Amino acid sequence: MTEKRTLILPRTNGATESIETTQSLLFVGANGSGKTRLGTWIEIQSPQRQLVHRISAQKSLSMPDSTTPVSIDLAEKNLLFGHSTHSYDNRAGSRWGGKPATALLSDYEKLMVYLFSDETEKNAKFKVAYKASTGRIDPPITKIDRVKEVWEKILPHRELVIGGLRIQTRVKGQADKIYNSSEMSDGERVIFYLIGQCLAAPKDGIIVIDEPELHLHKSVQAPLWAEVEKLRNDCLFLYLTHDVDFAAAQEGAARIWLKSFDGASWEWEAIQPDENLPDDLLLEVLGSRKPVVFVEGNNGSYDVSLYREILPGFLVIPRGSCSQVILSVKALKANTQLHHLSVFGIVDRDRRVPAEITALEADSIFVLTVAEVENLFCTREVIELVSRRLARDPASDFQKVSDEIFRRLQQELDTQVSLRVASEVQFQLSQFDLNIRGAGPLVAALQALSNSIDVNALYAQWITRFNVIVSTRDFEQLLEVYNRKSLASQASSALGLRSGELPELVVRLARGECRDEIRLALKRYLGAFGVHVA
Repeated sequence: MTEKRTLILPRTNGATESIETTQSLLFVGANGSGKTRLGTWIEIQSPQRQLVHRISAQKSLSMPDSTTPVSIDLAEKNLLFGHSTHSYDNRAGSRWGGKPATALLSDYEKLMVYLFSDETEKNAKFKVAYKASTGRIDPPITKIDRVKEVWEKILPHRELVIGGLRIQTRVKGQADKIYNSSEMSDGERVIFYLIGQCLAAPKDGIIVIDEPELHLHKSVQAPLWAEVEKLRNDCLFLYLTHDVDFAAAQEGAARIWLKSFDGASWEWEAIQPDENLPDDLLLEVLGSRKPVVFVEGNNGSYDVSLYREILPGFLVIPRGSCSQVILSVKALKANTQLHHLSVFGIVDRDRRVPAEITALEADSIFVLTVAEVENLFCTREVIELVSRRLARDPASDFQKVSDEIFRRLQQELDTQVSLRVASEVQFQLSQFDLNIRGAGPLVAALQALSNSIDVNALYAQWITRFNVIVSTRDFEQLLEVYNRKSLASQASSALGLRSGELPELVVRLARGECRDEIRLALKRYLGAFGVHVA
């Protein structure tokens, strides 16, 4: 679609508002924000309803093996309105049985009848024209031809075999491996269904697709809809989704944020691009009602999984590195569309000095009381809980874990102290005044800053602290200063588990009946962020 189109959308108290676009429109919002109800309003109540064809998320994928064509007018009315004598004005009852927002639509057979009726009529007209002509007449390209073309482009390893009044499928190039349409996979059937339904929409129409990603593998979602939009470039496509990956992949679509729905009215707003926020991040935040907390790590890791279990009241979004957490928090807070959101960050303590921690917390970025998030799996509370669940002796197991980790620390004491001192030196150097101008003043400022950093004193300070921790066997202090991601593996072995099995077991327990116990045990290790956790 390249020409400008107008869409009328509802506002509060029965009012409407028109928006103009040359793009498809993507509606995103949290569960309960009224996406399906909006699609229903556009189809049933909108002043543009005679242009609208809605493809419901609630649909049956039962595809018949064969069908019988009827007149094309009858087939089209049955498909679009649910009855051959009805029209747009009574579609809610005839097509949806009086429940247009929730009814399970079972119209695959009607779609097949429509496609084969179109095929039959065009072929019959071609036959008449061919007999009456003395010159060459090209055969018609029917709707089912278009379906086959796009379907095979999306699924290049398969081909549709159309013959008589039935459709079969086979592995491309293998004539003996053929099966009936009823034996297609859900993905194969839904791709056929979606293409066919879009071909049935009125000319210059509005096609509303509720949950366009449903039953489709992520790898085919964007290519399929790109092809379908080309096929119906006369139509305006409206996608209603809460799937972040699908939404982010629709790069050519304008985005509308459905903020709320009170049962009668919608609050919505066009999403403004933000160069400081990746699309997928912005869409994920808009699609949730929870306060947001950014954490270090990646989806699928045990530490991120643990965060999600102990922070059930938050939308936990991993951002990889601590610098990305910091940037994401600041970018969201700076976005005027998101001023109402509560946004936080949680980062590892690493080797941060108190001044840095204070500065971060002023920006709602909180620091764990342990050196690494992985150290949470090794806290005394967690070790003893796991030991009890394994029907072992908690006190004895904690002692074994403690002995093993202290032994490892003593083996690399100089490395840990050196890294700690280097980190503090780096922080002090980062305080260099960038507003100084002139070669002389810059040299002098650098010299003064360098002279103020006493590496020997810092090393003495930290070697003393580490030695005190070791001599007093202060395990909690050890977890605060010991940066070693392999601690959980060491603890696993001490508990009689396979190397690295402890984090997996803790996450599994946190997802089950130990969830509250683990959440309460770890709350105090979240530092100042703990006050935000119920």
